[in-house]
Amino acid sequence: MEETIFKKLQKSDDVLVVWSSLQQLDPAVMHFLQDTLKPHVARLQLENLERILQDPSILGNQKMQFSVVLSGWPAPFRSEDYSFELLSMLAPCLKPGGHIYGRISLASGSQLDVIQKACVLSGFVNFTGVCEADPIVFSSSVPATHELGSSAPLPWATVDREAVWANLDDAADKDTGDLINTDALLRPADLDRKIAACGKEAADPSSKAPTKKRACKNCTCGLAEEEAKGNLVSTTGARSSCGNCYLGDAFRCSTCPYRGLPPFKPGEQVVLPDDLLQADT
Repeated sequence: MEETIFKKLQKSDDVLVVWSSLQQLDPAVMHFLQDTLKPHVARLQLENLERILQDPSILGNQKMQFSVVLSGWPAPFRSEDYSFELLSMLAPCLKPGGHIYGRISLASGSQLDVIQKACVLSGFVNFTGVCEADPIVFSSSVPATHELGSSAPLPWATVDREAVWANLDDAADKDTGDLINTDALLRPADLDRKIAACGKEAADPSSKAPTKKRACKNCTCGLAEEEAKGNLVSTTGARSSCGNCYLGDAFRCSTCPYRGLPPFKPGEQVVLPDDLLQADT
């Protein structure tokens, strides 16, 4: 074990060692590692990497039980072994302020930036490289003051909201190169044009403005209902384009204004009796 890592261990530390069976380690090497660490720590536990990945429940009952995790001893891991899956299982096992020390073999290709990203996503902070020789050793830790279920103020919670909006307004005033002044697009004739209000006639009948405005898509002023009534009234005197409207619904088009009305004689004005909707006595 590297001397720099060994000196960081304290007598009160609960240490978890994660080793891999893919390196085909000699049992004597494992015994030597245990004999070296046991006298200098409070508790030592060894877990196999492949068993952890196969059965995550092995570490499921070890929440905040260890102050130090040593991964990659006695043989260093490959870069791809430090995946988000593994690190997200090791982070909950550490006490607040606990550290993880990992070893990476240069033969597998060092990808510290990828490992650092996986550590951050798993909840680790303060990612640093401890040893740049072969094998590479990195260190990271979990927040010291944050326990599971605790709360922390957001970094922007103390920012003055009025000041933020003022800065945005100043930036908008300074950067107007991409904005178009809509008033500049209007001609003098457009400014003199009188537009009638919704559902109202134009004040100047001689103007070219429309006498009435169309109802909006989500009209709430009642103009849409008035237009619907007007459409129904205007269809009473509609002329047939196919000549079959008087025969009945079986011969009428899908958009025929006479659909639903009884058959009538050609040219006859259809008038519904007043008692059509009254119950028979």
